[in-house]
Amino acid sequence: MKKTHRNIPVFIPQEGCPNNCVFCSQRKITGIDRAAELDTLREEVGHALSEKDWEETEIAFFGGSFTAIDRGRMVSLLSAAYEYVRRGQVSGIRISTRPDCIDEEILGILRSYGVTAIELGIQSISDDVLEKSGRGHTAADSAAACALIKRYGFRLGGQMMVGLPGSHPADERNTALAICRFGADEARIYPTVVFTGTKLYDMTVSGEYTPLADEEAVVRSADCLEIFNNYGVKVLRIGLHASEQTVSAPFGATHPAIGELTESELYRRVIARLIGERRGRTLTVFVAEGEQSKAAGQHRSNIRFFREIYGFSAVKIYGKSMPRMTAEIQTED
Repeated sequence: MKKTHRNIPVFIPQEGCPNNCVFCSQRKITGIDRAAELDTLREEVGHALSEKDWEETEIAFFGGSFTAIDRGRMVSLLSAAYEYVRRGQVSGIRISTRPDCIDEEILGILRSYGVTAIELGIQSISDDVLEKSGRGHTAADSAAACALIKRYGFRLGGQMMVGLPGSHPADERNTALAICRFGADEARIYPTVVFTGTKLYDMTVSGEYTPLADEEAVVRSADCLEIFNNYGVKVLRIGLHASEQTVSAPFGATHPAIGELTESELYRRVIARLIGERRGRTLTVFVAEGEQSKAAGQHRSNIRFFREIYGFSAVKIYGKSMPRMTAEIQTED
């Protein structure tokens, strides 16, 4: 059975980003070898397309503010990717950029080259948090960019961060709510990771910034995941990709399975609400097929929780055809 969707990631160095965000570990570069870059793109896409087990495929430009790079380079990359769209080998192109690097001219170019989805690094809707993080744009910029993207008919993705300087759980919940209300189709949640060589690292060492521990990052990310889930906004990812070397970061939410831990936390909340005042010897839980391990928790932590807190002597979890991040329960004496 074919899997439904995958992105072919093409990582673009941070040449075009106009700001130095405190958390960013990428370095601006110059002297891009454009011919070599296009060769790499074609090689990566060709290799990915040789795998036939996907129903739908997108080419995704990640790693920088795509619409802020040199215009000629941007168009060259889009043109190379668009060849695969024209031939019907991929369904579209996805790009990632900043709210203040979006305007009608740029959207017209993106649309003409087959771009179908735009992910915006919104990060927070608190202007105080944005300023302390060195983002260089405001919450109003994010709102305006989202409205423009939706007006042009693109799929909108909202990327947000948890645990930024000056950010509190309420700020993050408000950001998730705003992303939903901006009309986002998709979202990503990134608990803050502190990389060596960043301003955030210096702020951490000096005591100006206190990074999140994994446990707190999971709870705060689950708050946001629950909001997205309630609004029907698909969360594409929680936490940085393994290739982004989180394990080498000295501080912050570096657990390699932070996404699964967050989903397990939400399953625990969902199931606990269903239990309410119900008690018995056996708790039977039904979740979406393939989600049983997340509902059980890492190292069966959720199963232990329901036994110890609610007194069930047996907790059984089964899969069935139903939406993800939901549950049904039965209790028996």
